Amino acid sequence: MIITNSKAYTECFMQLANVLDLDEHRQTYHSWRVAAIAYKMGKLLNSTNLQEIFWSGLLHDIGAFGYNDFTVSTSESISVLEKDKILNHTIKSANIILKDLPGEVSAIADFVKYHHEKFDGTGFPEGLAGNDIPICSQIIKLADDCDTALRMIPEIAKKDIYGMFNRNINSEYSPEMVSLLLETLDKDNFFDEIEIGARIPVVVNDILNSLPNYKMFIGTDLIEKITTVFADIIDAKHEETLGHSGRVAAYSRHIAEMLKLNPKEIMKVKLAGFMHDIGKAAIPRTILNKSDNLSPFELHVIKGHAVLTMDILKKMSVFNDIVEIAGYHHERLNGSGYPNGLPAESIPFLARIVMVADVFDAMTSGRRYQKYISREEAVDYITAQKNILFDADAVDAMVEVASGELKKLAAEGLAGRASGKH
Repeated sequence: MIITNSKAYTECFMQLANVLDLDEHRQTYHSWRVAAIAYKMGKLLNSTNLQEIFWSGLLHDIGAFGYNDFTVSTSESISVLEKDKILNHTIKSANIILKDLPGEVSAIADFVKYHHEKFDGTGFPEGLAGNDIPICSQIIKLADDCDTALRMIPEIAKKDIYGMFNRNINSEYSPEMVSLLLETLDKDNFFDEIEIGARIPVVVNDILNSLPNYKMFIGTDLIEKITTVFADIIDAKHEETLGHSGRVAAYSRHIAEMLKLNPKEIMKVKLAGFMHDIGKAAIPRTILNKSDNLSPFELHVIKGHAVLTMDILKKMSVFNDIVEIAGYHHERLNGSGYPNGLPAESIPFLARIVMVADVFDAMTSGRRYQKYISREEAVDYITAQKNILFDADAVDAMVEVASGELKKLAAEGLAGRASGKH
């Protein structure tokens, strides 16, 4: 699994932004709209950095994952800790782009870092002013504020948005940048195109297809870095599953190695483990963490995450090979699983590996909505369900992996007691 062209590379950033903005009750399209407005502003400016401007719009809030209702959390009522997170999210975003995402995207780190600077020097993180603020950062700020107004003020009139920007010339924004934004919104009825959220995917995909598509090479080891960022976003959105995606990836890899699969198959199950729950970003915490029995509607919502996971993966050509491996992790050999209730013969073997890894970690990760289950009890359960719910070979390998973990824990416990540690 490799990225061979810039379009496939940009597809990953589009879906990172999509997953980041998946709201529990609606699709916000925040980062996509910011990227679209910024791109159009750059195009009107005849910028030679259109691709970087587009990437900056997509990833400007990548460091904000895990924050509750982040985009409206700048009021005076929030806690000091929350305010500190907001003030630091641009630095965190830049660090993720520099350290966690591979390839050419590192060029936009400073653009993202400074997108909350203000023209008069009262912004953050460094209080830059005037022409010291990169042009791309100024563009992203205007696009960001425009999107926020459209989402936070239902049916806001176009003239009121224009008035908001004009009133803040020389404080928040430079006169030239405000003129550029307003001209962009007026050109070819662009404001009407991006005013309604449901139209945003069409606009953004048109931009993707208009960007130059050139050759590049991102190897499998670097693609793994992208999947870990996806996993971090999902696990941070739901505290009860913190670390779950990474553990499922590790268990899946260990199972595949135990079964002596080839390196390509081992990598597929590992990446699928990281990505298997990306659809959960759209599930409300009240449902995901509910301790009582789920209602039929809530169960329907839960089951929908596997479908959404596959939909997102299909939109990234580099991950087309793992769509079913990741998306079928809740299917069961006897046809009792979801989302499709597939029979055993329709469930790929690699998906069966992720299935067992997911079940084992879900049972043993100590979530508050279920009673504590020891590793021994989890092993007993999956063993009892061999050839009923789970693949026998995958279970046997998982049992071996778990046995090794238990022996390691026991050895560590004995060593701790021998040294007087408790």
